[in-house]
Amino acid sequence: MAVLEVLKATMRTREYIERGEREGKSLVDAMRDGVLDGMQHFDGELERLVRDGTISLSTALLYSTNAGDLRVQLADVPADE
Repeated sequence: MAVLEVLKATMRTREYIERGEREGKSLVDAMRDGVLDGMQHFDGELERLVRDGTISLSTALLYSTNAGDLRVQLADVPADE
């Protein structure tokens, strides 16, 4: 199963690329906030797949880009048995 990030060219993403990322201004933040524009970020898609029951929590954590943050997002999901 492929899990993808989608980044679209918006004023915000262009600014972050041109001027560089800094605290509170990262491309991941822009993707997270840009769902209505069709953007998606990798760990967000892993979270969705866990909640849908498509993949296990342990698999999502294994492949995530930031397992600590993903674990916080999925704190309400029981651990795999």
